[in-house]
Amino acid sequence: MKLIYLLLTLTISTLSFANSINFLKLIKRDVTYDEEAFLNNLSEECRTEYENSEYNNKCMPDITLVNYNNSCSDVDSEKCKTFFSDPLKCFPSCQNIPEFKELFQPAIMKTYQQSNKVFCQTNEKGELCPYSLSMMTKGGGINVLLDQCKSKKCTESLLEIFKDISIDQFTVFENSTYTTGNFNYNELNLVNQYISILESKKCQYLHVTSDAITYH
Repeated sequence: MKLIYLLLTLTISTLSFANSINFLKLIKRDVTYDEEAFLNNLSEECRTEYENSEYNNKCMPDITLVNYNNSCSDVDSEKCKTFFSDPLKCFPSCQNIPEFKELFQPAIMKTYQQSNKVFCQTNEKGELCPYSLSMMTKGGGINVLLDQCKSKKCTESLLEIFKDISIDQFTVFENSTYTTGNFNYNELNLVNQYISILESKKCQYLHVTSDAITYH
């Protein structure tokens, strides 16, 4: 489970649009997750069930340029929606293990869903939004955010994700039994600056007058 990457997907990606200094400061305050320690504390039956579960691959995938069509379809399936609504039900051998329940609590599942949405945004033509593409290619820069503004659908979907982010999500993960380190909350709050950009008249002007897509 690449939880730390998924959490930082929602913040580091936006910070990289600002400048490299902010980005590097946040990286230095990384929170690390000891997955091996977590797995070692599971019962053999639970660990086997967890590691062989199709939910890991279908609902919590590593989304790439190669697999995004199938992966984005999977995470939006009724099966995965049901999983995220009650993940412990899908791991009956693990339901009574505190460490397992801790990492499958609602705040962390919410982060997974947000991260899936970040990678699976598409524009009016069904093509990947610039922001999603930049996440898969590890790109960045202010131009990515401005390119996002050229599509009204892309702009609104990213705004919806950013507005749904809560500092509580990071607090939960930071205080987890199997994590160490601290997030820099001052810089995490920079996401609000990018909400302002996406809501700005400049952004609205770009998606209204884009040569690629015409709105009526």
